[in-house]
Amino acid sequence: MKTLILSLLLLFSSGLLAGELAGVHVDDTVTTASGDRLVLNGMGLREKLWIDVYVGSLYLPAKASSVSEIIAQPGPVRIDMDIVYKEISSKKLNKAWKEGFEKNQPPERLDALKSRIERFYTLFEEPARKGDKYILEYTPGKGTLVRKNGVELGVIEGEDFKNALLEIWLGNHPADKDLKKGMLGLK
Repeated sequence: MKTLILSLLLLFSSGLLAGELAGVHVDDTVTTASGDRLVLNGMGLREKLWIDVYVGSLYLPAKASSVSEIIAQPGPVRIDMDIVYKEISSKKLNKAWKEGFEKNQPPERLDALKSRIERFYTLFEEPARKGDKYILEYTPGKGTLVRKNGVELGVIEGEDFKNALLEIWLGNHPADKDLKKGMLGLK
């Protein structure tokens, strides 16, 4: 019995598991595809009309609580999206991406990103189902790698694209204000 209790204490004190939200376990550290170690900055629940849609987790090289700090931070960034809703059609998913980009970017920046944003939409041609996990991982000099359930869907180049993508959640007009607070570690 002592061994079991000690094992449980070690598991939780070692930081392997940061928490649980909507049935999703979120680790407090992850290793990127390029081998960098990132820490959980925060996590939150994306809700739409009181329906739980996904758990969003933001990982950074070092914790930060302001959007400007996060955008300015050099190095890799990762966002995990763990789908908790039964199914999101690709049409609805891409509509949400489009709204997020358009609400948080001025027209001239959208024009500069247009071809890359259009390529990004093509990575979401399949519906997202409960239990699916999307990882959006930016690596400097390479771009934003998009994976679904461990399968690489594609890479979108540019730090400017990464920043525009982050602003979907963290910008002045976030997809969900509570999710933004959670990802900033303020909740």
